[in-house]
Amino acid sequence: MSLGILGKKLGMTQIFKEDGTCVPVTIVQAGPCKVLQVKMATAAEFAEGDKTASVNRGKKSGRVARPRRADGYYAVQLGFDNKPARVSSKAELGHAKKAGADATRLVREFRLAAAPTVKTGEEVTVKLLEGVKCVDVVGITKGRGWTGTIKRHNFSQQPMSHGNSLNHRTGGGLGRQHSISSGVPKGKRMAGHYGVERVTVQNLEVVKIDAERNLVYLHGAVPGHNRGYLVLQKTKKVARVIAAPPGVKVKK
Repeated sequence: MSLGILGKKLGMTQIFKEDGTCVPVTIVQAGPCKVLQVKMATAAEFAEGDKTASVNRGKKSGRVARPRRADGYYAVQLGFDNKPARVSSKAELGHAKKAGADATRLVREFRLAAAPTVKTGEEVTVKLLEGVKCVDVVGITKGRGWTGTIKRHNFSQQPMSHGNSLNHRTGGGLGRQHSISSGVPKGKRMAGHYGVERVTVQNLEVVKIDAERNLVYLHGAVPGHNRGYLVLQKTKKVARVIAAPPGVKVKK
């Protein structure tokens, strides 16, 4: 568990590496993200500015300061892409005001294994990904509406010969042997709504980082449509190292 960054998919292009190979890449605007809240496992670990909280006691007494309770775990809450105050709720405005920021369109929390080093109100930029070779990207896939089994589950068509009229793309039977009184089996692959799902694409290569413009160039299938929001984090996959048999030299 490590700190990630929020971003937005901008589109695709191609760049050339030093060896001359052409690589198709997806441009992602990663950050800057505002640290809206820092959560700690114990109350003693809070910074000076986060040790107190306020509670509304009514119109007469007003807001009263009280010690902030521990959250029970370590996490950092980031906000990305500011939005106008006229389309923000009072809860969003008040929460962002504590961090000295504006309300944001995307708010996500990253759980950590140890106490975070960032503080409330700081900014997280694309420099966080410097030295990272591969990332895991979380996004919402494109919506494709209501589709059949061939497009949704990669089914094959039925034979196109005579005697199979108008059944070339049908889903077929439901798999029940005696009756359908028990309903459709759970998980049965059928026609239905396709897309608009939260997916994670792992191990995408970081080809280039533009720190001045907060851009990161990724090689691989980045989910979602252009201007769709993404969550980027250092990949959890580990490259396998296959040991060579004794007496066999491995070319580097």
